[in-house]
Amino acid sequence: MEIVGMIIFWIFLIAGVVVIPFGIAGTFVIVADALVYALITGFDKITIPFLAVLLGIAVLMEIIEAAFGAVLARKYGGSKWAMAGAVMGGFIGAVLGTPVTPIIGTLLGAFIGAFLGASLLHGVSTGKWDDALTVGLGAFFGAVSGKVSKIIAAIVMVVMIGFRVF
Repeated sequence: MEIVGMIIFWIFLIAGVVVIPFGIAGTFVIVADALVYALITGFDKITIPFLAVLLGIAVLMEIIEAAFGAVLARKYGGSKWAMAGAVMGGFIGAVLGTPVTPIIGTLLGAFIGAFLGASLLHGVSTGKWDDALTVGLGAFFGAVSGKVSKIIAAIVMVVMIGFRVF
């Protein structure tokens, strides 16, 4: 029975990484999986301080992922409205892209949504439509950077857990 439990444990760890492109907070799936393992094993290998570190990483990555599109939209000359548009557009795009094709559609939807949201809200709020494409491009790069950073962090979390468990 222990082998089955370990297989399920590792499936959830890997799933935590895989679901990130779908817009699901996979880092929290990883933390929850580690918590269940810790509870079952009496916090022998995965301790409360270690869980706190994992939770801190998960929270930080959520903030970083959300902020990347907004920050780069701003860096590329975007207004505060462009920053909000990048965040909202990325979320709406991911939701709309998921039914098209789950992984690719979600990612492309998030990236294109960040681009469109930042471009449109910047253009509407400032009237500077000539800058809107540049601002949207910054939001696009930010969305890509945020998602890739979160996936890398999730992989690091899984490796950290793997070193603890084995």
